Amino acid sequence: MVKLTEEMKTEITGLLFLATSSKDGVPNVAPMGANQFVGDKLVISDNFMKKTLDNIKENPVVAINVANCRSHPFQYKGKAEIVTDGEYFEKAKELNKVKVPGLTPKGAIVITITSIYSVKPGPDAGSLVETDD
Repeated sequence: MVKLTEEMKTEITGLLFLATSSKDGVPNVAPMGANQFVGDKLVISDNFMKKTLDNIKENPVVAINVANCRSHPFQYKGKAEIVTDGEYFEKAKELNKVKVPGLTPKGAIVITITSIYSVKPGPDAGSLVETDD
């Protein structure tokens, strides 16, 4: 399991961009704003997702980049799971009360981060920082 610092977790829970791909390799990227960590899992509220859900059903491998990554310029890769009940869904509902009051999520995307890459400009851009392999 990769080790995320508290600063990384804080940065990821702001506006992030979630990249998915169909089984045929057709990409999709969408902004996500209702995000939180529950333990070591990233939970994203599913409020309006369509293509993202379709892609995760076909191919659970995802990539994440944050909107403001000045302090921790990393790309995160992981495996996603769709949930519509249980602990993570309840956390998504609680998160929505704060981030998007009045909107109940359809479900939640639960992501296990499996690797971290540098996106800091310079000679180390794109290099692997950490992996769980």
